[in-house]
Amino acid sequence: MKNLTRYSRLVLAVCLCSVVTFANIYWIQPLLPLIQESFHLNSLDTNLAMSLPLLGIGVGLILFASWSDAAGRSKILLAGTGLGIGVSILLPFAENYSIFLILRFFQGVFLAVCPAVAVPLLREELRKSWLASAVGLYISANTLGGLCSRILGGAGATYFGNWNAAGYILGGISLLFFVVIYMLLPEQHHFRREKFCLRSCVHGYMSHMKRPQLLLIYLLIGLAFGTYVNQFNYLMLTLSKAPYYIPSDLRSLLFLTLLGGTASASLAGRFSKKHRLISGVITGLFMMLLANICLSFSQMPMIITGLILTSVGFFFCHAQASTLVGRSVNAAKGSAMALYSLFYYAGASLGVFALEPFYQVWGWQGIIGCTRIALVLCMLWVILYQMVDREKADPVKTV
Repeated sequence: MKNLTRYSRLVLAVCLCSVVTFANIYWIQPLLPLIQESFHLNSLDTNLAMSLPLLGIGVGLILFASWSDAAGRSKILLAGTGLGIGVSILLPFAENYSIFLILRFFQGVFLAVCPAVAVPLLREELRKSWLASAVGLYISANTLGGLCSRILGGAGATYFGNWNAAGYILGGISLLFFVVIYMLLPEQHHFRREKFCLRSCVHGYMSHMKRPQLLLIYLLIGLAFGTYVNQFNYLMLTLSKAPYYIPSDLRSLLFLTLLGGTASASLAGRFSKKHRLISGVITGLFMMLLANICLSFSQMPMIITGLILTSVGFFFCHAQASTLVGRSVNAAKGSAMALYSLFYYAGASLGVFALEPFYQVWGWQGIIGCTRIALVLCMLWVILYQMVDREKADPVKTV
């Protein structure tokens, strides 16, 4: 490690933090049927195991983004990640489901430190020529952590016969990673402390919320991600029952379809050079709607095709929407993006409450139907966005 340059140590440490963060959030997703069986739960309570940590991330993003401006990013990154891993180690020992959910929520709050401070840390400490590639590696690490942990969790639970074993394995690996992160992460040299002012933060958030176009994008991405991530949750429950009876290790392999989203993120960048960003948003939504039709069939080849198209469409839409928010504001960009992330994760957390009634009445086809309604609503919001944009560009003059 001593032979690595300071820049390489920083990028590697941040990427490992990203792997640990998203691994500890998503490892349990393919194991939801086992959680349901272990704690004797209904489908709504089972899905809270994924919803609450995502809500925690949304809350933690707001807290850590503001706090790190005043206290420094490296120290907060280590503290938050360490506390998050500590919760992960405790999680498999929880015998009461209420305690389990409380731990999952605080796990999300603490682990939100990485998505809150990683990019600002890289931006402050790296040369501009390094930044684009470093951020690209960081985003790839997000996908890698979530994907590998799902596969590891599914395989571990199948091999040992319970979800707790997968938690022990992931907690041990995360602890080893944290030791490496602690040894790698260099001290900040270019951090400029800013005085925290609650009034200015609230003013920045409120000013963004008063802009109709930004609010529409926030609502759109919250609804899109809410249906996307919870659709996977209900699919895991569906595939564990008749007529599929697919075990955890094989169910977890379905998350390899997320790699379609990784590929679409790069395509989104090329698309935005030739077309408007809002056109990219609607293109992604159309791909998700096409995927929704594929998922309505019960054959596994169609389900796999639908999952790939869903990932491609969602991440294409997400890349365009997040860029659109960044380009739409000239002041308080940090708070604008923080609100975007808050709606993003809050949508994922609350989406289960919209999908659950449909699942109870119509099962998997109900999930497909509800998702289709949500996507059509998102498209209507895009039309509203364009109407507002047209009015701003060509205001009506009144006498």
